Amino acid sequence: MTPRYAAPTPATPRTRVTRVGLGALATTLALTLAACGGGAGGTAAGSGSSSGTKVAGDTLTVAEQQAPPSLNPGNLDLGFVDFTMLSYESLFYLSPAGKVEPALAKSWKYVGTGNTALSVTLRSGVKFADGTAVTADAVKASLEYAKKAQGNQAHYLTDATITTSGDLDLTIKLAKANPILPTLLTQSYGIGQIISPRGLASASNLTPTKTSQGAGPYIYKPSDSVAGDHYTYTANPSYYDKSKQNYKKIVIKIVQNGQTAINAMKTSQIDVYKGDYTSAASAKSAGMSTVGLPVILQGLSLIDREGEVSKPLGDVRVRQAINYAIDREAVTKALLGSSGTPTVQTVIKGGSGYSEELADYYAYNPTKAKQLLKEAGYTDGFELPVLAATFVGFDTMAQAIAGQLEKVGIKVKVTAVTSITSFVENQTNRKYPAVSGGFTEEPMYLEGLDLFMPGSKVFNGFGSTSPELTELFDKAAAAEPAERAELDRQMQEYLVKNAWFAPVAFTPVNYYVRPGIGGVKVSAGAPFASPLAFYATK
Repeated sequence: MTPRYAAPTPATPRTRVTRVGLGALATTLALTLAACGGGAGGTAAGSGSSSGTKVAGDTLTVAEQQAPPSLNPGNLDLGFVDFTMLSYESLFYLSPAGKVEPALAKSWKYVGTGNTALSVTLRSGVKFADGTAVTADAVKASLEYAKKAQGNQAHYLTDATITTSGDLDLTIKLAKANPILPTLLTQSYGIGQIISPRGLASASNLTPTKTSQGAGPYIYKPSDSVAGDHYTYTANPSYYDKSKQNYKKIVIKIVQNGQTAINAMKTSQIDVYKGDYTSAASAKSAGMSTVGLPVILQGLSLIDREGEVSKPLGDVRVRQAINYAIDREAVTKALLGSSGTPTVQTVIKGGSGYSEELADYYAYNPTKAKQLLKEAGYTDGFELPVLAATFVGFDTMAQAIAGQLEKVGIKVKVTAVTSITSFVENQTNRKYPAVSGGFTEEPMYLEGLDLFMPGSKVFNGFGSTSPELTELFDKAAAAEPAERAELDRQMQEYLVKNAWFAPVAFTPVNYYVRPGIGGVKVSAGAPFASPLAFYATK
């Protein structure tokens, strides 16, 4: 993930953390920045958008805070998928309720057991915007391009072998189990947005200066766009399902200043604004509604779990003591206001792996923290080096945590770096045993890949391993949904009870919505609203 990063300007590109390093973290930080710092909390899923009757819309204008570096879904950062999902139809569609539904794929199923082979049958008669047919071979070529393009999602297809049978059938075989492959091939992930053979033949032209090369409900029009300012999409006349074209035209404008965006919403120049916390009060006073869920986690990652450079952290009792020593309610209120949701888990309520039984597992208890430190042999405490960054408020969170830990004798020494490159490098060079950072909540399968399995290099900088956790992860990846839910919960229980992290709070990503706009909905399974679902109401 490599969006431009010019901290401390708030920005909210859509992102999920990945294993690929600097780019992944860059977008995560940009998204976290927008969610941090206070303001109004998110509404319940979907409750902020208009409840009027759906009508045909003329022009929808959505405001985002960062411009995409390209319009190539095969290697574009996840923070910018809104710019490509309009014109590149995906294999599957992730509904606002978090359900995977048909798109280019008419039907699909895992073959056999173990979630290692996905059989897909495409719709017949679908064409790319250039008039050529969407075939199994074309889909295969697009997926293989994404696999090799070295984008931040390529690793999801690294072990994939794709075969076709006839014009409409293909099978994706994996060396390792992946229970959510259909989700990863929805519009929410660029790799699932299919590029036409003509587009692949000149992939370097998949830029804001060229017409899009997909099969989506809209076609990107460079003649009506100005890169870095606004991006225009018009309805695709050959799209297979006219009912999904809620507008004749969609425009995505780049507006970095929240108040400017809200002012534009007052005069109907902008319909939906993916905004930061500073816009909450003015949006409310202007009569706009707010939709959002708390999905950005902040706190400490206790990455030196074997005590390599900080011997105390090698003792689970010390890591537990750190968790008991943090007054999450107080820190959340002080730093995040009503936008923060205190947590001891790495997943949100309703998300995969969440356990109600663990909700208060580390209720604030400095006395117990001191007792655990005494049992571990650190009655007088110890010094804990913590890495932070100055540009996303991570240093502010680190200092707040430091104040909490000082009360139980742990002396936190915060090193705050100003460069994102330095921040990533220092998470992986085994110099700092703990990191004040943040990441986007994900399904437990992806959290395993991105946060706590040995391969998650950035967020597991010391390569922590646990046979018990690995066994749970492997079983969950190969399990059927009902069994997987319990295994996901057990993984979360392991992380909490063994204190691999010291989470503090979740903060939301907010969508501000002008009256007369519906379909702006989010859920635990789809926490980021899709412009494909927005519609006009009366």
